[in-house]
Amino acid sequence: MLLILLLALLDVGCEAARAIWAVNAGGGAHRGVDGVVYGADPSNMPGVTSDHGIHHLPLLARVHPQDRILYQTERYNFDSFGYTIPVPQDGDYVLVLKFCEVYFQASNQKVFDVRLNNQPVVVGLDIFNKAGYGTAHDEYVPFRIQGNALFIREYKLAFTGEIQVEFVKTPYDNPKINAIVLYEGKLAEVPKLPPLKKEQDEIVQEELIQEDPIRSEETEADQSHNIPPRTLR
Repeated sequence: MLLILLLALLDVGCEAARAIWAVNAGGGAHRGVDGVVYGADPSNMPGVTSDHGIHHLPLLARVHPQDRILYQTERYNFDSFGYTIPVPQDGDYVLVLKFCEVYFQASNQKVFDVRLNNQPVVVGLDIFNKAGYGTAHDEYVPFRIQGNALFIREYKLAFTGEIQVEFVKTPYDNPKINAIVLYEGKLAEVPKLPPLKKEQDEIVQEELIQEDPIRSEETEADQSHNIPPRTLR
């Protein structure tokens, strides 16, 4: 009887959030190692799709091999852009934004903001500064829907059945996104990347840089993304 009760308590404690919407930005459909099904990136979206990471980053730090593709393809734009995501009902949600710096190898090269329904939720995101080169990085944005209102942090915003996630251009290169997942549930229930292991990840990053001779020969114009990289479509 005690064993049954203990197992029941463990089961309640291990409840996981449910993914209700996901997209593999810049790439095709994919089933993640955690079972999340990512849709292919819509072809009518603004911006440029890039598979630069597939060709130049066959290895990625901090991510399961099955899910590397989520961080190797991306969509970027020369101006602000975003996605519209339907939210079906009241409740707690977590927006997970997946990033990987597959291009620049220094800080202060690509820096941008993220807004949710026009409310800044990530300001001054520098992916390289957060995680380094060729290393997965996720941003988690919890919020709650109640009636006609969206509650995020201390803010109450109008809600009409969908959310708008926008990647906002700044003076530093172009905003981008690698993949997006919307979970129904609380932040503690959402699967997360393992913690950064500084020494181990730096070794992987150094190996990636050394194995990418083409990247080091690219021109300054290409580095600013004025010339679009190889695309999927």
